[in-house]
Amino acid sequence: MASFKSLEMADAVSSKSYIEVKKALFGLIQKAVYTPTQSPLKVIQQDYTTEAGDRLKRILNADDSKLEAALQNAGIITPSATGPFRIEALVSADKQFAAVQTLGYSDFQYKPTSDVRFFEGKQAELIATLF
Repeated sequence: MASFKSLEMADAVSSKSYIEVKKALFGLIQKAVYTPTQSPLKVIQQDYTTEAGDRLKRILNADDSKLEAALQNAGIITPSATGPFRIEALVSADKQFAAVQTLGYSDFQYKPTSDVRFFEGKQAELIATLF
């Protein structure tokens, strides 16, 4: 299971004023909290096939006003054991915040293929249904 500090997007998320990173065990363990609701963030890291990855990209690239329709049109998207496409996400326990970044497999490692996208409120609830 991935930890917060091992995520590609850890620095981008940490820089947000509404995220607090708590360190424990001499800084070896880091946990993030969505401060408006004091809800801890759960780290999600899942691999997908190319087809599923393309559907996820369409969802994540949708305008805010079309996010719900994009989710409905995509259908059920299931992760695979391994794949060329990876999602790294942070979702608050109360589902009021989500941050998502896509990565692609290249040169024997996963590299970011998008910027981090942040969701709050209703949109975060919608994104949380993916995981």
